[in-house]
Amino acid sequence: MSVTENKQIAARFAQVWGNVSLDIIDELAAPSLTVHYPIFPRVIQGPAAFKQLMTAFRAAFPDSALKIEEVIGEGDKVIVRWNFSGTHRGALLKIPPSGKKVAWTGISIYTISDGKVTEERGEEDFLGFLRQIGILPVA
Repeated sequence: MSVTENKQIAARFAQVWGNVSLDIIDELAAPSLTVHYPIFPRVIQGPAAFKQLMTAFRAAFPDSALKIEEVIGEGDKVIVRWNFSGTHRGALLKIPPSGKKVAWTGISIYTISDGKVTEERGEEDFLGFLRQIGILPVA
């Protein structure tokens, strides 16, 4: 796959954090998919586990929206810089719903092999989220 194709695949896959069909996971995830984010207590292994996680995430943020700000690619790696927004209406990682509209930024690094996402590794402003819902004081 070309770098341009890999960038398109990663940008489409990133949209699962927004309000698109989770069928995109079936379409674009490799069976060996691993997903790493600091806020998760463990590495997510496989498309089914990722779909389960995303179902819970969507329950926490039913109006989730993801805006892609930038996509950078080289070889089989693609970096997507994004902004997320949604209303915290369900539990997230045992944090009870606050009912507050929140927004945070982050980056995700995707590894693409043969047109499929094999890895998603991200960093997000979870501290900002905790401040927005009142768990931590605003600095």
